[in-house]
Amino acid sequence: MRANSADQSTRTVSFEQLTDLLRRIFLAHGTSAEVAEALAENCASAQRDGSHSHGIFRIPGYLSSLASGWVNGKAVPVVEDVGAAFVRVDAGGGFAQPALAAARALLIDKARSAGIAVLAIRNSHHFAALWPDVEPFAEQGLVALR
Repeated sequence: MRANSADQSTRTVSFEQLTDLLRRIFLAHGTSAEVAEALAENCASAQRDGSHSHGIFRIPGYLSSLASGWVNGKAVPVVEDVGAAFVRVDAGGGFAQPALAAARALLIDKARSAGIAVLAIRNSHHFAALWPDVEPFAEQGLVALR
């Protein structure tokens, strides 16, 4: 992946290197390990896939949201098994990506057993690039819309 710095020089790093760097940045700015992992994967995936507007370009906005207290970087999502095909997550004022990650296994189980599943996430901030969130469902042979 390529990133331009202020002097317009370019540095190429692997996806794994970028993900690790982003994870460390989020941890240094007060997120939990789970939140750092979810955000790093999402941003690195967007950068890798060419959607630079949702890749490393977004890092200052994430950090500003954390510093201002607008978002809880240590929020622990609460997953509720609401019905045969319905899962609800209270993100606790945190980012949406960790909430989805917390519900993913249950949502996949419900989709397989009921033929369809719906996820509702509340009390969350900034859902970011959309396709990295649905790719894990496709990898499981499911269709996902966001």
